[in-house]
Amino acid sequence: MLDEIVAYLGEHGLANVSLRPMARSLGVSVNTLTHHFGSKDDLVLVALRRSGHVQQLVEQRWLDRDPGMSQVDILRAWWRWITASPSNLATVRLGVEAAALAATPDGLPRRARGEQIGIWRTNIEDRLVAEGVPADVASIEASLAKAMFTGVVVDLLATGQKARLTRALDVGLARLDVVVASWSASTQSSRDTRTGRHD
Repeated sequence: MLDEIVAYLGEHGLANVSLRPMARSLGVSVNTLTHHFGSKDDLVLVALRRSGHVQQLVEQRWLDRDPGMSQVDILRAWWRWITASPSNLATVRLGVEAAALAATPDGLPRRARGEQIGIWRTNIEDRLVAEGVPADVASIEASLAKAMFTGVVVDLLATGQKARLTRALDVGLARLDVVVASWSASTQSSRDTRTGRHD
């Protein structure tokens, strides 16, 4: 049922979500939803976390198949996954929409909205550090990469112009590739100097 709720929210959005139409669409009663998930806000939070978990599983499958994937490779894989089906795009849309919703007394708490940005950004930062980028630089680059990626997803949702956005993302990721390569080369050069190795 939770996956069906995620799909419903992905299609209908989070703004002004109401349990009655959701329950009708899912073929259950409102009481069933509240029994399993609590209030509407509780249900939305659980659905967002489920959406995030599904995305983590997708990425873990890629890394299991190819542990050497770079951060740039992973972001390219994400774009292919997001644009492969409307349901994939809807799953990612939930996090983007949640992060953008204004805090209200009966809306998503700031912590929940921050999670939607923070999870991706932190993962990107950690991988960049693992690739040799200094932590302070990786923090900024991860923020830029997350902002770029979120921007192209929002643009895709608004315009549907996949070809243009794929080209734009390629330009941004090529820049990130150069940043990572330059720091990786610098790190390797420092190691070689310390060990006395010269090619």
